[in-house]
Amino acid sequence: MKKHFFLSLFLFTAIFSGPAANAQYIEQVQEITAGNFFGYGARQMAMGGAGMMSFDGNALFYNPANLARIPRIEMNLGFSHQKYNDASNVREVRRIVDYSGVVTDAEILTPRFAGFTPVRGSAEVSKSDTRLNTAVLTIPYPTYRGSLVFGFGTARVANFDRVFRLSHSDSASPGNRIIALGDEYQSGGLTQWGGGFGIDISPRISFGLGAFLYTGKHEYNWEYALDSLPDLEYRQEDLIIDDYVGWNIKSSLSMQLNQYLSLGLAVETPLKLNVDEEVTTTYAGDDNIYLDIVEYSVKRPFVFSGAVALRYREAMIELDLDYTDWSQMEYSDNRNMEVFNDDIEQYYDNVLRYRIGGEYVVPTLGLSLRAGYFNDPLPVKDQFINSDRKGYSFGFGLLIDQVLTLDFAWVHGGYERNSDFVYSSTYDTDDELISNHNLIVDEDISYDRIYVTSAYRF
Repeated sequence: MKKHFFLSLFLFTAIFSGPAANAQYIEQVQEITAGNFFGYGARQMAMGGAGMMSFDGNALFYNPANLARIPRIEMNLGFSHQKYNDASNVREVRRIVDYSGVVTDAEILTPRFAGFTPVRGSAEVSKSDTRLNTAVLTIPYPTYRGSLVFGFGTARVANFDRVFRLSHSDSASPGNRIIALGDEYQSGGLTQWGGGFGIDISPRISFGLGAFLYTGKHEYNWEYALDSLPDLEYRQEDLIIDDYVGWNIKSSLSMQLNQYLSLGLAVETPLKLNVDEEVTTTYAGDDNIYLDIVEYSVKRPFVFSGAVALRYREAMIELDLDYTDWSQMEYSDNRNMEVFNDDIEQYYDNVLRYRIGGEYVVPTLGLSLRAGYFNDPLPVKDQFINSDRKGYSFGFGLLIDQVLTLDFAWVHGGYERNSDFVYSSTYDTDDELISNHNLIVDEDISYDRIYVTSAYRF
């Protein structure tokens, strides 16, 4: 019987090093170009992200039709703070293959054979960042009847600030212990710049249209160190910088069905992001710097949104829904990237994201109390994740002297995911595969976000 072992550094590097110039591991796209909504506006985020029926400057991004409900010139400015935490755990599973092709799994809790112990490891790391969240100016245009309001602004629509640490050890042979540590740092974001308008087309129906330019940068740094005592030392660092540019359009309707019930609808056209990517790799003991530059495009699909809001006296409750078929995402303008289009349907899935929130206004105090819940599924199929993103939020708003609003929100969310790959393989004397030893990396990810938004009405 022959046993083939492979140093885990090559496998971990392949999985966690992100896009390479000639190939991009499909999992690394997750939450970067797909399904990564950070949220904007403290009022909306305090209600779980339900914002399609809100009447402030951020309507430019949620539902441009509701710009028509803003009666005065308004300047809106917001900031956000995030603390991101990732706890990882590494375990080993033996995947046995019999002659009929049936595969069975068994987690390895005891030595694989004499002198070998199972691979184990755990690590936890966190990262905090404060960013500009929104800046919007809305200007009503005088009309004889109805309303016409223009909006111009910017919002941080996607956030790439995150961190991950991988740590594991393996007694590969008696007296020779493998110890590995990997650190992943990511920063940057995708910024939405836009202009739009909301106009009344009947006493109870408003139409809105917004056009948006997207710019952004994603910096990905992976540092990996492996020591196989006493005779091997390995170091590698990958730095990947992506620059994004793209544009799309969003059209919407807002309808007041009766004095209590209102409805919102929106369609966001596909967003084609042009990506300029630079990959730099260095190895310890090697004076060379390996540089690769690549250009490609990735197209995100249509987003269909709907919302319903119920208002009764000082209370309001709202439900927002977004539907996106992420399996229609597509690479283009680069042959080496286009080969992944066949994998997208196997990896990505369609998702329905919902947010529900409520608000209660205390008029005598100029105070609004808010709370919400959201379910934001990862855009990948079930076999690649442990649990979907979800969370809850609380917040409040103050109206000061009828011209200034201050809104605060706290959002807590999290999810779990895993990566599963071959660490070593066992073959019989005929070179037939008997079993694989797979390493499974489980991640428990959580985050806390604070949003602060102020608006001045002239």
